[in-house]
Amino acid sequence: MRRITAALMLSVLLCLLCCSALAQTVSCPVGGFSVSLPDHFSEQPLSAEEPDLCFYWKGQKMTVLAYATYLGEVAGSDLFQVLTGSETDSGTTNWNGMNMLYATGVEGGTAYLMYSWMDRGNNVTLYFYYPAGDSSCIDTADRIMRSISFDAGH
Repeated sequence: MRRITAALMLSVLLCLLCCSALAQTVSCPVGGFSVSLPDHFSEQPLSAEEPDLCFYWKGQKMTVLAYATYLGEVAGSDLFQVLTGSETDSGTTNWNGMNMLYATGVEGGTAYLMYSWMDRGNNVTLYFYYPAGDSSCIDTADRIMRSISFDAGH
């Protein structure tokens, strides 16, 4: 009986270690947050033409970008979002204690999911781009958002 219990506990421990090894933490210090991305995502070079781009990662089917645009302390924590008309849904949500605006939509064959919030005078926007109709990408975006953590100063 002890061997079965020990084997079961060892199996669970190995599974947890493998699962944690399958993620990488990516942070946007200026935006005050970090997320865990699956290990198949790779960092892409940032463009000097987009100084507010915090990070840019590509996975097998999904691209994740984060922007942090400083608006000044006068902006406070007022949430706002610019909608373009291609949205299929938008509203408010909360991830790990942060109130956010979200929007989903499709442009061409590419779907997007966007979250925006304010952090220390920065308007922070996290974008997910993926093939339209691919529900596995929606699940991946949800897992990434469940992993989001915010700096203590938010």
